[in-house]
Amino acid sequence: MRLGELLSIPRLKLRFLSGADQAHRSIRWAYTTDLLRPARYLTGGELVLTGMMWRTGPEDSEVFVASAAQAGAAAVGAGTALGEVPHDLVEACVRHGMPLLEVPAETSFGAVTEEVLRLINRRRFTTIAENRDRHRRMMAEVAAGGDFPAVFATAAEQARLGAWVLSSTGREVASAGPDLGEGARAELAARALSWPSFPRSTALPGGRGAGRELTVMPVQTRDSHPLAGWLLVCEGRHEDWEEEVHEAVAELASIAVLARSREEERALNDARHAEALPRLVEEQRLEEVEALLRAAGAGAGPGRGHVVVSAALAPEPRLPDLARRVLGELLAERPGSVVTGEGDVLAVVPVPDAAEEGARAVEGLRAELERGARALEPGLVDYRLAVGIGSTPRELGDLRGAAAEARHARRLAGLRRGRAQVIAGAEIDSHELLLASVPEEVRASYRERLLGPLLAYDRDHRSELVETLERFLEHSGSWQRCASAMHVHVNTLRYRIGRVEELTGRDLSRLDHRVDLFLALRLRG
Repeated sequence: MRLGELLSIPRLKLRFLSGADQAHRSIRWAYTTDLLRPARYLTGGELVLTGMMWRTGPEDSEVFVASAAQAGAAAVGAGTALGEVPHDLVEACVRHGMPLLEVPAETSFGAVTEEVLRLINRRRFTTIAENRDRHRRMMAEVAAGGDFPAVFATAAEQARLGAWVLSSTGREVASAGPDLGEGARAELAARALSWPSFPRSTALPGGRGAGRELTVMPVQTRDSHPLAGWLLVCEGRHEDWEEEVHEAVAELASIAVLARSREEERALNDARHAEALPRLVEEQRLEEVEALLRAAGAGAGPGRGHVVVSAALAPEPRLPDLARRVLGELLAERPGSVVTGEGDVLAVVPVPDAAEEGARAVEGLRAELERGARALEPGLVDYRLAVGIGSTPRELGDLRGAAAEARHARRLAGLRRGRAQVIAGAEIDSHELLLASVPEEVRASYRERLLGPLLAYDRDHRSELVETLERFLEHSGSWQRCASAMHVHVNTLRYRIGRVEELTGRDLSRLDHRVDLFLALRLRG
């Protein structure tokens, strides 16, 4: 409530003795005291009512007012039951910019306190009702497909709260506050992927505003998963928030949850509409492929080509469409992308078709996917993410070959070390492409038959036969260069290679036998 509202109540007969120009000041409570130094009992925003029993001389007025001002009191109300308000109290209030009210003898402090409480409660109930109405309108707007970033920004600004919604890769979904910076957003998202519980207070990472206190919490939907979810980030530490701030954050969270649920529903519907795409591509039913892509905004057109992306999580997640959600997030800033499938996820991404421009587009797409995949690594505790990209933009008639190439690249990405790997078709060596097309059980059997005896021998004898074989093949079978690189005598090298040949049944003087062992080593990773 405002100070002026209290003075406008006729029956109280209050009047300003100083500070009439501050009638707009807010009062959050009324406190009665006759202590000379009341600061220890004040928390700020109070109307301090006093009968001036503390005054033994003019100098006491300065002490009293200074103490009240230091504690953040909103105003002083001086009762005249024991006499007029002294000039020294008025002067002290003027010096400290403290509004001073005269409370006449016929008005009790209890009556003033009662009116303060009544006005505060009326304002509180009015504000609650207004906030509920506003929240309902905003929820209805988002539910009807309204502009979520605009609604979120409006809600946060009305609450006077800096807030942001980030994706699992650090992409800014909505904001009401200064740009956190790409690096800081990615760092916040990465931290959140490793946190076991929420809400979490943290400091903004390096960049603009570094060190600012923030609170991070997930936007929790029914089937949400951290690898493909949203985060709500708000200014301040949640431990320090007042009740009003908690309520405002809860409203922002509910708006974000509704928006995320709608986004997940839309993505699921799009994936269902496109679920026939891999089959249509395989069967070369080009008219149907074009119609499907055109409906998604990715159809053929002048100067337009398509890049195929394949993705998978291993082992297969319990949430069947998690890989699709992850790839959808990685391609979120690529309008017109069609993402479908579950375990083996396929996406068609429209890009420029001209040779030079198309090559740059593929390289840019690969860089985006790599950044996103790296951002997700802290959350890839139970899974490995493999992504394969076609080497060049293709026309509709070439999509079958592009899909095969992307899948081979993805299989190769699955063979390489690391929690997340992105491979472009153009990066694949011919033997790697061949290996990626072989079923895993066949690769494992081949690897075990050729390298199993060497690995067992090294384990039992603490020897280095596998490493020696790798170095020998790296030096194209040159005894002198390999021995020099390994810092061993050439006879030692000949002995070790002899043991390798004995254990594997291969003759390393023959090219085909060298190739066999080379491929087995590549399958070992």
